[in-house]
Amino acid sequence: MPKFLLAFVAAFVLVQGAWAQAPQVIAVRSTHTVAQTLQHLEHAIQQRHLHIVAVVDHSGSAHKAGLELRPTKLVIFGNPALGTKLMQMNQQAGLGLPLKMLVWEDAEHRVWLGYTDPAVFAQRYDISPSAQPILIMTKALHAIAAEAAGG
Repeated sequence: MPKFLLAFVAAFVLVQGAWAQAPQVIAVRSTHTVAQTLQHLEHAIQQRHLHIVAVVDHSGSAHKAGLELRPTKLVIFGNPALGTKLMQMNQQAGLGLPLKMLVWEDAEHRVWLGYTDPAVFAQRYDISPSAQPILIMTKALHAIAAEAAGG
């Protein structure tokens, strides 16, 4: 019995550690519909001379597959100069680039805009959270989210 208990505790600690390392998402409530939030988001990104790589319509794809999903859109965008600086610090940071923002409607019909916390990005790729590109990313994502969400 003690071995079973020890194995259970060890498994619990490992699972807790994995959960603690899960990406932290910053979510901002939007005052707009998903379509309006998406439009504001694209405008806020372009206004800052960032490049929109793609817009992924997750809910549209789900519908085509015969599945239900509340409105959910992913915008993939970036700044090659800033992204390159991050990859020069750790080339594996390219796995997390370009940046992404998700716009979705929850079960209560509230609209949200979310993105991965740049501090989590920095930790994941062993980049100092006070590195200039991380600080620039943090400020830009916060401003883009606030503008797009109507805040």
